[in-house]
Amino acid sequence: MKLTLKKSEVLKNKKEISSLFENGKWNKGRYVNIVSCPAEDRKVLFATARHLKGAVTRNRGKRYLRECYRNHKEWFSSLHMYGLILKKIPDDRPLEKILTDLQVQLHHD
Repeated sequence: MKLTLKKSEVLKNKKEISSLFENGKWNKGRYVNIVSCPAEDRKVLFATARHLKGAVTRNRGKRYLRECYRNHKEWFSSLHMYGLILKKIPDDRPLEKILTDLQVQLHHD
C-alpha cells in the first residue's frame, strides 16, 4: 500500500460533513475526537478544536493528523467516513502521542 494521501480521500463536501456530524458515532480520546459513520468509500476530515490559538498551531495539528492517517490507513475501514478533530497538541513527542490515542480509539470498537 502506498503511503500517500489522495485528494479524493479528503472529506470536503458540505453535505457529507453535515451528515457525518449528525449521524456519526463519537469516540473521545485524550488528544483526538473521532466521529465516524458508514459511507460508500473512505473519506477523512481533518480539523482542530476552536480553542487552539494561532494559525500556526492549528495547521501543525492538522499536519500531525494527516501524517498519522497517511502512515496508518489500514486502521481505518474502507467503508466509513471519519472526522478527526484534534483537541490538544501534546507538549512532548506529539506525533507519537496522537498516534497512540488514535490507535486506542479505532481499536476500541
